[in-house]
Amino acid sequence: MSALTLRGPAWVAVRQHRRALWAGLALLVLTIGAQAAARLWVNSAEITGSCDSEWRKTCAALSNAAGWYRWAETYGGATVVLLPLLVAAFVAGPLIARELESGTYKLAWTQSVPPARWLASKLAVSAAVTVVSTALLVITFRWTRSYVRFDWVFPRSWNDGGYPALGPTAVAYVLLAVALGALVGMLARRTVVAMAAGVLATGAVMAVFDVVRPFLWPVVTASGGARFPDDAWHVQQGVILADGGRMTNEDCWSIGLSTSPCANAPEDAFFTDFHPASHFWPLQLMETGIVLVLAAAVVFAAFRVLRRSHA
Repeated sequence: MSALTLRGPAWVAVRQHRRALWAGLALLVLTIGAQAAARLWVNSAEITGSCDSEWRKTCAALSNAAGWYRWAETYGGATVVLLPLLVAAFVAGPLIARELESGTYKLAWTQSVPPARWLASKLAVSAAVTVVSTALLVITFRWTRSYVRFDWVFPRSWNDGGYPALGPTAVAYVLLAVALGALVGMLARRTVVAMAAGVLATGAVMAVFDVVRPFLWPVVTASGGARFPDDAWHVQQGVILADGGRMTNEDCWSIGLSTSPCANAPEDAFFTDFHPASHFWPLQLMETGIVLVLAAAVVFAAFRVLRRSHA
């Protein structure tokens, strides 16, 4: 993004934080470049064609290319998952709270820039930069993971730790981070305090969704001796009681396995709740929608705080 194409407070925001933007661009290029290089390396004929089919597993497991690929994939996913925390810290501290703490915001407000426009411009610039960056990271991460030749060496699942980085949920979380950062910055008005509070608030929301995520879409139940797919997301297991009620494995362990209904239950009484791979997009879209609604509510709250504080 070039500051020359912007006007007013948006241009000022980009100009003030150009070093942070350049640092973010460097991180973006490094992350995308590492994943692209790893994907192209393991996909090269020199690597994939050099291992005899009978001992390819050993060859791939010991290959420098395979190790680099795994590292780049893990690094890329972690970058996307942790990016909202970095965004929240930056928006809350340097972007909002530091101006309120130092009083430099008064200069903008005395130059025919109303408070609402001042805040809106900061939110708009932050949202634009983070959405574009996150979208590029998600596309790269999905492309990197689409290389399946080494799946039997590095088994992974669609619901593993990189799940938020595989779809629009990642974009929703960075928008929420921008909103929470703005609200926290308006409330704290101290740079360091705002940065810490922004990270904690964003991390807390992400942790809550990590727990409730399996329950955002109806599960599929396999009962009796029925097997669920190997690529399924296991949610819970247990026993169906005679009265039709359920007792999970955790409940059985809590009251003592030897005395619980799980001990002598027939095979057809056991159940397993799971999400098949086809639930990936419903779960992603449901979580994305909820997070975006929450982000909109937080933005509304931030403008309310601004209006009350500087009426």
